[in-house]
Amino acid sequence: MATTRPTPRRLTALTTLLLLGLSSSASALPNNNNNNNNNNAGLQLRANPPSSSTSPSPSSSPSPPTVTLISSSQDSQESTVFIGRALPEFAQDLFLGIKYADEPRRFTSSTLKTRYEASDSDNASNAGTSASSTSTSTTPQQASGKNVVYYNATQYGYDCPGYGSDETTLVNAGLTRLSENCLSLNVVRPATVTKSKTQTQTKVTGAGIQDNEEDEELLPVMIWIFGGGWMQGATSDPRYNMSYILHQGALNGKPVVGVSINYRVAAFGFLDSKEVMESGNTNLGLRDQRVAMRWVKENIRAFGGDPEKITIWGESAGAYSVGAHLVTNDGNNEGLFRAAIMESGNAVGPPWNGTEWYQPMYDQIVNKTNCTTASDTLECLCEVPFETFYPLAYNGLEWFGTIDGTFIKEKPQISITEGRFAKVPILHGTNTDEGTSFGTTGTNTDEQCIEQLIASKRWVLDRDQATHLLGLYPNISAIGCPYGWGNVTWPSRGYQYKRYASMAGDLCMVAPRRLLSTQMAQYEREVYAYRWDVAALNQTNVIGVQHFAEIPFVFANPDQTITPLGANPARLALGNLAARMWTAFVTDLDPNGHGVKNIPQWPRYTPGQNPSNFVFRLPRTESYVEEDTYRAEGIEYINSIAR
Repeated sequence: MATTRPTPRRLTALTTLLLLGLSSSASALPNNNNNNNNNNAGLQLRANPPSSSTSPSPSSSPSPPTVTLISSSQDSQESTVFIGRALPEFAQDLFLGIKYADEPRRFTSSTLKTRYEASDSDNASNAGTSASSTSTSTTPQQASGKNVVYYNATQYGYDCPGYGSDETTLVNAGLTRLSENCLSLNVVRPATVTKSKTQTQTKVTGAGIQDNEEDEELLPVMIWIFGGGWMQGATSDPRYNMSYILHQGALNGKPVVGVSINYRVAAFGFLDSKEVMESGNTNLGLRDQRVAMRWVKENIRAFGGDPEKITIWGESAGAYSVGAHLVTNDGNNEGLFRAAIMESGNAVGPPWNGTEWYQPMYDQIVNKTNCTTASDTLECLCEVPFETFYPLAYNGLEWFGTIDGTFIKEKPQISITEGRFAKVPILHGTNTDEGTSFGTTGTNTDEQCIEQLIASKRWVLDRDQATHLLGLYPNISAIGCPYGWGNVTWPSRGYQYKRYASMAGDLCMVAPRRLLSTQMAQYEREVYAYRWDVAALNQTNVIGVQHFAEIPFVFANPDQTITPLGANPARLALGNLAARMWTAFVTDLDPNGHGVKNIPQWPRYTPGQNPSNFVFRLPRTESYVEEDTYRAEGIEYINSIAR
């Protein structure tokens, strides 16, 4: 079943509360026309900073920030000037909607973008025009080179088409635009980096960066990969506003550069069948992410980021993705990142089914689109108009990553237990009541539990395994999920609701986290594990500290988005702590340099020597360290099962 995310109750109000200059021209039906311009840059903006006592001074420069990339070859030299947007409330520069890949054909792999035209910007009507080196520049920075392209990077690009309540809400509220030509990224940086060499030219080729000047101090980089079950998600989602977390890092003396990336989701990014397998175009969403990482590696120096200090970071399916990048290529990360942050997920969590699982789903789409008689059904699907294909490609069909023998060669659990993964420092964890998002309701008997476990698309269990697992999770309300509520039950959700939720959370999230903690630490790498134990604002007891609850805290985002921190000082303080811990890890590979008093030391995970989690509590001074031994027998069994 699809991940249960917090109900989108308040997104519509964002139009007036958060955004500057937002038009409401977006249609509820995703638009595949790149000329439909919608000024949604304000999703990064806020009229007022978090509080006057912590706000930086406004930027003194009235000019928009710019970054110049120079693409050189034997025959030509081209300069691209990215025109960004200043955010003086946070002393930050925004560069939004930068295409990192050439527009791919549907169901084909993306390729790294190395040259630009003004029309590449989804905001091209305001992007200016190409100019020769003899033209007079109207930007604050004159690029040199035979040809100059001015790229409008002041607004988000198109987001990738997907399916789900989050996406529907964003589209209907006019907060996003959808198109298949959606492979873009956003860069948020402290405005102070414009004083360094990054405002001058950086030569970029497809083979890498060539620089003629000594580097001044560059900043660590964190790349955000959104979640959404690989079925939905967008960098324009206001919950993922990076300004606040970067602001906390800067206040703590640990400034970083933030990058968020769009990638293809649902059937557009994860279609699978024997036909897809034969074409070699599997796991396209993950391959998109890899291309984006290469773009960042090659180009982030021009924005003030250090290409040797990149951390990839994701939540839920974004964390699944981060985990996938740890195990792909037999663990050779090609120098694309030095560390990883995974919130509620890693490579072991999702159901890496094979082609035989997805073939009936593919055939269903072929039938609906009248491609059945085509000699090449995949080619036929590529030619179906977007407006026809989009509504037919879902209808309850959920697409996850697949074991394709190339990007994912084997079950990630095997890769991790046998040491074929990137040995990099990690910070990762889960929320206390993950299972309330992945369980089911209406389960009243042992047999119903077993049948639900067998039928689930999120894990693969046979009857013997399901029966054995049931025995390790007795139907005792006092120890069920949501945890900590004693013998309280909710009969309307089923008499075994808490039991099933406990198993579901451990199967999806907790057991994979413990497995990766143990395996990574054995290679003497820095591992920091956490348990998030603070519920979302106004959350009911029946849900508890569910999946996604930590997101507004980690982003230190007080705006009126879904599950906001609100004006509660204790929640704001906890969010600031989490944001500082995350940025401290990106900077130092250690979350303890957060600069907040009366917080216990977060220990490294040491299997066999009292392995521990940092537990986030409210107020933040009540956070503590616990032994990572709860539900030991059930979790050990889950990790012993070949997925």
